[in-house]
Amino acid sequence: MKQLFIYSILCLSLAACGGKKNNAAEPQETPAADSIVEEKIVALPPLEEGEVFLKDKDPFGEVVELQGNHIVEPDTFIFKPASPNMVIKDSLMIMQSRNAPFYIFRYPEFTYIKTVGRTGNGPDEFVAPYVIASLNPAYLCYLFERPKGMLYGLDKKLEIHPIQKIHSSKSMWDYIEHIYAAGKNSFVYPKGRNIYRATLEGDSVRTEEIKDMTLKQAKKMPATGCLGINPARHRMVYAYKYARIIKFMDLDSNAERTLNFQQSGFDEGTLHIADGLDANVTYYMQVLPTRDYVYITYSGRTPYVVAAENNKGKHHMYVEKYDWNGNPVKKYKLNDFCVYTVLDEKTNRLVLSTYYYDDPLVVYQLD
Repeated sequence: MKQLFIYSILCLSLAACGGKKNNAAEPQETPAADSIVEEKIVALPPLEEGEVFLKDKDPFGEVVELQGNHIVEPDTFIFKPASPNMVIKDSLMIMQSRNAPFYIFRYPEFTYIKTVGRTGNGPDEFVAPYVIASLNPAYLCYLFERPKGMLYGLDKKLEIHPIQKIHSSKSMWDYIEHIYAAGKNSFVYPKGRNIYRATLEGDSVRTEEIKDMTLKQAKKMPATGCLGINPARHRMVYAYKYARIIKFMDLDSNAERTLNFQQSGFDEGTLHIADGLDANVTYYMQVLPTRDYVYITYSGRTPYVVAAENNKGKHHMYVEKYDWNGNPVKKYKLNDFCVYTVLDEKTNRLVLSTYYYDDPLVVYQLD
């Protein structure tokens, strides 16, 4: 785990150094927020529990191949995001990047508005930032400083407000990498082998373990993966990085459905994990939840193979679509590669932030 962390920091540092100087346009007024129409959400049927084996089967049917729309920067702003993640909210796209720490663009025009936050180790500064979609109407999104476990809110005037410290790290290895809003004052995050819920209660935080994600078939294998949650449907999905396995659960983990594309039966002997984690195949990279469906990005190659292909200009990845009961719906092949993407739920546009283009943004229309 220590080797993986050091390798990740190295990669992020190199990416941050590779950018050009920003020639940013003058900050402009924030566009008006979109009107929100409340819709009644029909309850889902109960999860059909158990494990479904799908190796060598074809649950998606024909793979749909898509061509992306490469966004050529429409103004003078030049940027090179470093390990970005993004949130789309109220005609804005907020992008976290280690060298920013937060870029704000108009959406869907992708014109630059401003950069918010300060990079550094001081009070209210960011070293390893993360942007989180907000369920609190007071904030466009949350901004999270991972090493300090500190949560901030970004309001509609694009001003940052400290909220609360969610997690106190016991060491440099003890931190929350990805976190998601589960309600106005509650958050869900994976850490180590477990999924936790943190609830803000006044000045205190109540933390509870929801689920141990260790695979019963391979207990020594890292439980690394990606999480997505749907509070309105009371569901969450966990897709493993080093095994082609996906778990569909309710938010309290009382019911569970497992999709196993790996093989009909495997154990510590058959599922070998190399000492250097980047020598292993990366299966799932990101879970993108929407109201009715969940999309999961898929590589199926080692990072070394992906890097070699990208150097030759051969880019591709997959997106798998499921309903919230764990039924495969559709599979797409994209002619680009990106670990961090954002899905516009209103239009089903998938925005990729690539690292091999000078203008990094590429848009795909999924449905």
